[in-house]
Formats: sequence, structure tokens, C-alpha cells
Amino acid sequence: MALTNCVRCGKVFSPEKITSVCPDCIQKENEDLRKVTEYLRDYPLANIMEVSDRTGVFPAQILRFIKSGSLRITAAPDAYKCRMCGKDVKKGTLCQDCMDKVKELKEAVKKKNKDKKKHR
Repeated sequence: MALTNCVRCGKVFSPEKITSVCPDCIQKENEDLRKVTEYLRDYPLANIMEVSDRTGVFPAQILRFIKSGSLRITAAPDAYKCRMCGKDVKKGTLCQDCMDKVKELKEAVKKKNKDKKKHR
């Protein structure tokens, strides 16, 4: 049984699925996402600090929404560059090309490991 700390409240919990938010905070997080999404519908060019000031959602939470893919941004600041090649990304940490390369590499490693087991 794995235990982890909630990134929102710090409480220790046992996640049922891969998540960094405890069950108590999930509802609050969904409400924050709704607030941010509604604000951005009316003001699509707002920056993170403006969205935070107007919605009351912490900038760190908005950044987590972007990194998780819950929010997509229109212009990628330096913080939203692909970790491998430096291209702009609108969600996550890798661009699609690099995600494809990583997937191919994982498949090649998996195949190589299978071949090694066959030759033993």
C-alpha cells in the first residue's frame, strides 16, 4: 500500500489511482478548474497572474492544470518548452514528436529485453 502527500493540503493518503491530490481536495480542484476555465472563456489572453487574481486560484495550481493537460495555453512561455527538444508545448512536458520518440525507444528496449530472454 503506497502512501503519498496531497499536493494541495499536504495530507497523507493512499491513492486508488495515479494522482497527487487526496479525495477531499479533488472536488475543490474541480471547482478551481471550472473557475479558471470560465474566466479564460471570457478573457482568453489573460496571463497566469491575472487569472489567479480574478479567480482566487493559486498560480501553482494553474500551472499543475497546464502540466496535467487539463488546461491548454495559446502561447508557450519558456516554462512550457519540451524538455527534450525545446519546442513549444501546450500541455504536458514533451512535444508530440518527442513523445513518439520516447514511445519508440520504450518499444525497442522491450523488444531487446525479450530477445535477451530468448537467448538464455
